[in-house]
Amino acid sequence: MSTEQIKTITENVKLSFSGYDTDKGMIDIQDLEVALYGWREFYQISTSAYLNKELSIKPISQDIRPRIKIQAFEKKSFDVITTIAIPLGLMITYDIVKSIWKWRISLIKKHIKNKKGFLTREESIDSIKLLATSFEIKTSVNIEAVKFLDIIDDALINLMEPVDHSAQRIVISSNSTPSKITLTSIDKRALESGYHVDVGLRAKGFEKHTVKFIRINTETGYSIITFKNQSSSHQMGHVFAKIIDINVSSPKNVYTRAMYEGTGLDVWGRMVRSRSSNKFMRWEITVNLPSDDAPLFKEEK
Repeated sequence: MSTEQIKTITENVKLSFSGYDTDKGMIDIQDLEVALYGWREFYQISTSAYLNKELSIKPISQDIRPRIKIQAFEKKSFDVITTIAIPLGLMITYDIVKSIWKWRISLIKKHIKNKKGFLTREESIDSIKLLATSFEIKTSVNIEAVKFLDIIDDALINLMEPVDHSAQRIVISSNSTPSKITLTSIDKRALESGYHVDVGLRAKGFEKHTVKFIRINTETGYSIITFKNQSSSHQMGHVFAKIIDINVSSPKNVYTRAMYEGTGLDVWGRMVRSRSSNKFMRWEITVNLPSDDAPLFKEEK
């Protein structure tokens, strides 16, 4: 059946940016680009989880995948109206718009509340899984829930890009329901903060991991690694890392030996994020836990 023959239901979701330049009907182009990318990512992943009834990043079939378009801007405002068309496939009714809206807003509120509540990563995952259960969304594989949370987190951080730059707040509303949600700089700071660190289990942001080495530059310490037990989307596949142990340049060190033997090596590792964008950059790893107070954030070059 062609796309034109499939009946669809539409929802107009308004992203209202206000304060600063947006009160003059202007917004920084990079702010808007990042925000719309984040909104698209958030909508697609949350809608797929709802329609699949599974907390995972598995996409829904192409014939019922929502299509998101932007309407023309209104004069002297910065209300970006995204028109979302959902094909009416099997088991999808006209009430689905209100149901997905409730799930979507609940997901935003819950994730931000978890960040504000200084929950650990594991507690946050359990909280989102419990919320999903209330919407009859199951969790078949735990790692899928982990990847789902990572994408949601990154998408919402992107959505908040204009706040404190071009705008003071974002109000998200839908023509399907009178409810709305307002996001401010407080929410942005919460989203950009890390998960709570249990000082009894972690030191200076480092955690124990077992990794294998694909490649090592003994001069710079930069390497390509894989994780044995993956608990984050930033541990999937081949991952960029830097060995911060000066012994990596010594002959016959534990890192190069592990690479040549193809064996796993127990290391201390932590994620490094950009100070300017809070985006993941690389892992820092070492066999011996550093004694200095090195910062968790590194500047992008």
